[in-house]
Amino acid sequence: MSVSIQELGQRLKLLRKRLDLSQESLAESMGVNQNQISRLENGVGGTIELLLLLFSFYSKHFHVDLLFSDNFDILEKDEKLSNSHSLNSIAVEKLKLAQSEFSTQVEEVIRLLDIP
Repeated sequence: MSVSIQELGQRLKLLRKRLDLSQESLAESMGVNQNQISRLENGVGGTIELLLLLFSFYSKHFHVDLLFSDNFDILEKDEKLSNSHSLNSIAVEKLKLAQSEFSTQVEEVIRLLDIP
C-alpha cells in the first residue's frame, strides 16, 4: 500500500481531532508553529522531523502503527493490537520510503528553480 502525503495528513488530523486539540494547542505543546501543523495536515509540506515529533506525541495516546495500513483505524493505547511488533517494522519502513521520496521531490524542485 502506498499512502499519499495528503492521506497521511488527513489521518494525522483525525488523531488530533480525536484528542479534541486545535492545531494551535498541538503546536504549542510540541514547540512548533501552528502553520507547520496545518501544512502537514493539508498535505502541502512539512518535514520528516515534524512528522516524527507528531508520531511520538500521538504514540502516547494511539497505536500509530496503523497510519500506513490499508486497514487504518484509530486505536487508543488501551485497545489491544495484535502483531504490533511487525506493524512497527512496517511503519518504520514506510517512514524510510517517505523520507527518500520527500528528499527526491525537494531535489527536483530545487533543480527546477535553479534553471538559468
